[in-house]
Amino acid sequence: MFLVHPEYNLPHMVFGVTDTARYAQAFTIAIATIVVVIGLWIALSYLTLADRPRSQRVLVALTEPIRKVTLNWMKPRMGRQSTYTEKDISEFHWTNGLPPTKDESTEWLAHRDSGFRDWRLEHGGELSGKTLQLSLGDLRQLPKTEYIAVHTCMQGWSATSKWAGVRLRDLLEVLGPPPEGANYVMITSHGLAQEMWDHRPREPSYAVLDLDTVAEDDTILAYERNGHPLEVHLGAPLRLRVESNHGYKMVKWIKSIEWITDYAAYGDGRGGTREDAAMQAFNGRI
Repeated sequence: MFLVHPEYNLPHMVFGVTDTARYAQAFTIAIATIVVVIGLWIALSYLTLADRPRSQRVLVALTEPIRKVTLNWMKPRMGRQSTYTEKDISEFHWTNGLPPTKDESTEWLAHRDSGFRDWRLEHGGELSGKTLQLSLGDLRQLPKTEYIAVHTCMQGWSATSKWAGVRLRDLLEVLGPPPEGANYVMITSHGLAQEMWDHRPREPSYAVLDLDTVAEDDTILAYERNGHPLEVHLGAPLRLRVESNHGYKMVKWIKSIEWITDYAAYGDGRGGTREDAAMQAFNGRI
């Protein structure tokens, strides 16, 4: 707009006229607007990076009411997998994060080295009043669910795989009806969180799901991918798949699953490790 006939284009863009006598006014307004936009960009960048949790609280408060009215009432388009076939499977499946190290979980490393023969899923928790120890063999005795799905990451990459495992709702039924006050399910990893925003000591990685998400047909605990046992770098021996949500909700290297009343009582009270890191909101819907 500054290079091609600016004496006509700038007044036309700013005032809707081609009066060249107003060129100086239009030029001044255009430059002032650019300066204001750059100034706001610098100020907002500083404010958001200076206090990421505050920025997250403000953005969630502003955006979640809109999402509830416009989007959240709809069924997630990825909640039920029925579109993809074997020919759509990706040659390689990327992942974020690395398997637990010696500093994170010597227990998981020992299970890995023994082929997960003695690994057990802790299922239940304090709210249930009991905890079961389930092996991979026990999980394989439950009804098996298999589908081909696209994994979507908020960082912009995706990959397609055939996942197989047990529906989360079927596993929870092993304990019987939900205990009184059970409003969410928390899944915790053997691995630790990546570095947090305030550089505190690393904590176990976890995610919380609401009951509607738990009940979805394609919310599963996957122990196979593409017909083979789940690979170590993708979460072996067991990982969460929540096809209606972005990848940050899908805990890898699962250690325990339990009913909880309110996620505010865990971590920083935001519903998951990525949320506590002020990276995302609790709502992970695609």
